[in-house]
Amino acid sequence: MGPQRFQNLDAMRGVCALTVVLLHCEGLFASGTVFCHGYLAVDVFFVLSGFVIGHTYEKRLAAGLGFGAFTWRRLKRLTPVYWVGTVLGGAMLAIVAAYRPAGTFYSADLIVPLWLMAMVLVPQVTLGGMAYPANGVAWSLLGELVVNLLYARWLQERSTRVLVVLVVLGWSVCAVYGYLNPYGWCFGERGSDVIMTPFRAVPGFLMGVVLYRAHVRGALERLPAITPIILLILWILIAEVPTHRSTPTFDLIVATLASPLLIALLVRATVVAPKPFLWLGAISYPLYASHLALIFLARYTPLLGFQHGPDPVKATLLVGATIVLAWVIHRFIEQRPALPVRAALAA
Repeated sequence: MGPQRFQNLDAMRGVCALTVVLLHCEGLFASGTVFCHGYLAVDVFFVLSGFVIGHTYEKRLAAGLGFGAFTWRRLKRLTPVYWVGTVLGGAMLAIVAAYRPAGTFYSADLIVPLWLMAMVLVPQVTLGGMAYPANGVAWSLLGELVVNLLYARWLQERSTRVLVVLVVLGWSVCAVYGYLNPYGWCFGERGSDVIMTPFRAVPGFLMGVVLYRAHVRGALERLPAITPIILLILWILIAEVPTHRSTPTFDLIVATLASPLLIALLVRATVVAPKPFLWLGAISYPLYASHLALIFLARYTPLLGFQHGPDPVKATLLVGATIVLAWVIHRFIEQRPALPVRAALAA
């Protein structure tokens, strides 16, 4: 993010990643889902990404950074961690297939093709279930890459007014689809609705760019300076609101109003979030990209001891294990020394 890091945004990213993990722990802590609206964290991620990419690249792109160089930088940033998570997810897919009765899961001959498709972000759209069985969160990475490339190629040159119009149009499409869709705003992850991913990614990302431009103009200084911990706790409370996937009005309010406002207030804040939140933010992408491997083993096989029902103690240890795994990936993959672009291309 350049010389000025918006550390509170890192903290928000970490809290959001954790609420996604807890959302996917369905049936492990208790019957049903604990963080029922954790899926709305993805909308926060898109707004965060728009702000960060705007801060990092808007001036560089205007100064002549090429589309190819931008694309290479984004792929170099996103793919190594994602590939590690998807390798683990492919192993999970094979193990689950061995334990699930025939006809209730993907057949063994499909495991490798589904894994290879996920590695290159090609969704499956004919088998039912997740678009990316080997790593269910891949749909959001697909949306991230699509909107990143659209931004670098065309949208960064557009005026803020045009971006606002696109935001309103995109979220309007999401709202209509959310009211028609039985899963509400929770769409994009299934093979049946993965085609809707850009409509969820583009307006959120562009809203983040709009917030970045407002920050540059000093417009966010008009907002009150609220302690970051309050804003982070507020997000946790939002994610805990019960009855998920059937609340399009609540989802619409959170995705289009609460999420941008929380990001704006975190940028405006004059103090930094506590260090544990910042550390969680540092491992947030590995946590998001890798957690499903362990959690799905717990949910769909007896290997981790949940075959007799929910167990809060074991579930807490499981979440701790996903965090440790994320730290290992962060330490040895995400933080590895980056090759210069020319050397990497020549390798």
